[in-house]
Amino acid sequence: MSDSALLNIIHRASVLLPTDPERALEDLKGYQQTYSENPLFLTTLGEAYLETSDVESAFTVLSKACELDPIADKGIEKFFHLGQIIGGENGVQLLEVGIARLIKQAQILQSLSTGEINNDENLDEGVKILLQAYGSEEKISEYIISKLTQGISAIIEIWMTDLCMLPQAEEECEKWSKTLSDMCFDNPETHSIIASVRISQQKLQDAINEINISWDLFQKKKQSLEDIANNPSNNNIDPDEVEMMYIELYQPLIILAKYAIECGMFEIASNIASSARDINEEGVEAMYVEGFSNYLEAIRIQNNISEENSINIGREFENYTLNKNINEDDKSFEFINASRLALSSAVKSLHDRELAAQIDEELQSTIKSLLEKVGGFLLKEKDDSGIDENNWEDEIPEN
Repeated sequence: MSDSALLNIIHRASVLLPTDPERALEDLKGYQQTYSENPLFLTTLGEAYLETSDVESAFTVLSKACELDPIADKGIEKFFHLGQIIGGENGVQLLEVGIARLIKQAQILQSLSTGEINNDENLDEGVKILLQAYGSEEKISEYIISKLTQGISAIIEIWMTDLCMLPQAEEECEKWSKTLSDMCFDNPETHSIIASVRISQQKLQDAINEINISWDLFQKKKQSLEDIANNPSNNNIDPDEVEMMYIELYQPLIILAKYAIECGMFEIASNIASSARDINEEGVEAMYVEGFSNYLEAIRIQNNISEENSINIGREFENYTLNKNINEDDKSFEFINASRLALSSAVKSLHDRELAAQIDEELQSTIKSLLEKVGGFLLKEKDDSGIDENNWEDEIPEN
């Protein structure tokens, strides 16, 4: 088959993977013998196996893909996937192969933009593939930044977990944090990742600074995508692509909100989680984080703890009690009320059996317990949800 036929197969699978990975996998299997020695095909097949939770099969095909393309000429994803599967020092080495290729491609892209080279010379195969896939240097740059962030984040995570006991662990985290900041400073996830490193190092003020930068960049990115979506005629961007980019902000925002909680930034954490709810109105985790952060802020106020010392609440919140029976004049009232609203929304969402089946049972139990602490189920306004305010705990279906 021709290269265009292979690219069509890969594109078709890529479209299916987010919503119907089983179908994508079956489609790809039909071509496995034809493309058994093609690393591009094997990478996509490995991704399909991962999406269907078949890690063993993914490991096999991704290992072969890396062997066929040892310096990532034909794409870096296989090294990233395999590196994260393996972990440890071997996983870091695989991730570093992909990152080295991305850095080289970024340098080539820079030479293209300055006119030092043109599209017909000195382009490695990976850049040619990217040009074919993304069409413009700007989109390729966005791809490279996104992938660099992903790969370096994975390396940092390995050094902070699997390899944390090695003497060079902190030095490696610092090295990769600097690389990430130097190359991807305008990416909000960059500063969220660095914040996680600073939290692990117990450098609280540095972590707070990174969270603030990340949150500012996330807000700008979210607003930009909303503006594009609201004025599609003024842009040459695929609406489906914009929607996907918008949806992909959800989980990073949740992660950032959790880091904010760890640093005692409860009001900011609530705002971040609320922003995530804008993206996914049924996002139970976002509702929980918003409810929890407002609960912690109410505790801070009632216990007369300064914002500078609020980090202790996030770490030891179980040692504090909350008076939920206070009047509207109390400074903590608005935060208790906001917590009840967010957690009540989570309960209403969990009333959907299909959605509830996707939520961890421990989180569901935590939501119920926390909602009870802040006063129980609260309806913002009369609706037809079918939930009895007095028996709300019994209304959540069992998985």
